[in-house]
Amino acid sequence: MLDVIFAVSVLVAVIFFGALLSIGNERQRKAIDGIREQTAYWAEQDLRLKRARALREVHVENPNLWLAGIIVRVTGEATTIISLHSWTSEEARAIVGTSSDGRRYVITPMPPQRFIRAIKPKSRSRLQQAEVGLLGDHPKRIQVYELSIVTAGAFFDLEATQAWQLVTHSHLGAERLYLFEVPAPHSN
Repeated sequence: MLDVIFAVSVLVAVIFFGALLSIGNERQRKAIDGIREQTAYWAEQDLRLKRARALREVHVENPNLWLAGIIVRVTGEATTIISLHSWTSEEARAIVGTSSDGRRYVITPMPPQRFIRAIKPKSRSRLQQAEVGLLGDHPKRIQVYELSIVTAGAFFDLEATQAWQLVTHSHLGAERLYLFEVPAPHSN
């Protein structure tokens, strides 16, 4: 009989201590979650302060140099942009840059597939089929790079807005752009 009482008391003690450990672990989990939330909030506020300061400090004075810098960051190849101009159609808008080696760089806020559909000729006349489009003869084969604060620099969206404004004289209204690298006509 004494063995049964001892076994029951040990079992009750184990369950009691297990419950105490479980309650303690739950309190720790809640405390860690609170710390994680406070850290995320702090990081968000810190980033907002840095971006607010950078908004006053970030100035794109030469869009050609800005685009050349973006191309180096994204492709790893240095190039010289000799001209930049705005391009628009009924459904699409872009900035077209020509490099010294003949390549064209087309930057647009539209996703690639949508942009390719938007610039595709609507009629199938021989004259339009003979004309080389903005993205060359084979637009689906063109290399496309996604530009965002992750791929093109922490303040890319601020710089892109300023460069877009300088070239097109209109508001960008997008945080993500797409860069098409069109080969030089003689390299096809």
